[in-house]
Amino acid sequence: MDVRTTRTIERFPMSYVVVEAAYDPQMAEGRFSPPTFRKEVLAPAEDEQDAADYLRKYPTVPCSVLEPEGDPCAPKMVADMPEYVPPAEAPKAEGPVGCAKIESQDSSQIAPAPITLPGPFQFDENSASASDDVRNIVNQAAALVKADPKIECVAIRAKTSPGESFSLANERSQLIKNLMQSAGVDHTRLIIFEATAPSFTASPEEQAPPQESRRVYITVVVYAKGAP
Repeated sequence: MDVRTTRTIERFPMSYVVVEAAYDPQMAEGRFSPPTFRKEVLAPAEDEQDAADYLRKYPTVPCSVLEPEGDPCAPKMVADMPEYVPPAEAPKAEGPVGCAKIESQDSSQIAPAPITLPGPFQFDENSASASDDVRNIVNQAAALVKADPKIECVAIRAKTSPGESFSLANERSQLIKNLMQSAGVDHTRLIIFEATAPSFTASPEEQAPPQESRRVYITVVVYAKGAP
């Protein structure tokens, strides 16, 4: 999905940006498929990233022809999606929201919510690069989180296997967080928990397979049961 800022508009004393997302209409059976069209969002310049994140939350949307009587080869299209509201104009929640609700708590004392997300994310030895499988699982998890507003906070916790640099755990966690944000999950709903250090046993036979330690897990830790 192509999301980018196309131009800046000066309206003294404010500056605005136009952020657009490109959509490719899918042809229905027996019907002509219109060319790529662009959904534009006008936002204050200071909210440029927020506007881009908003559009990324809608990688696919229902669309329709706005003017059936117009150019049949390049009809004007409209995307069926909520109107963008800049943060400054949105209703402000009282008190902490999302992961801010638990940032002052010890992560070891936080119990997971009764909802399961896809995962874990498997990594190659000494690597913090995303494989196709990792990206596919991220997209699945992000879709579930975005579809359920009651999921307020998702914790990300990584592990490393014996012999790997412990810093890889943080790199892997940060990668998953960045990918989740790129998939449209708001940063306030994601938190990285301290990594789990590799453990050793006296008997090699009792040692967990190394690949089981090269993983990142995501867990819902704040779930608003009473939310609509």
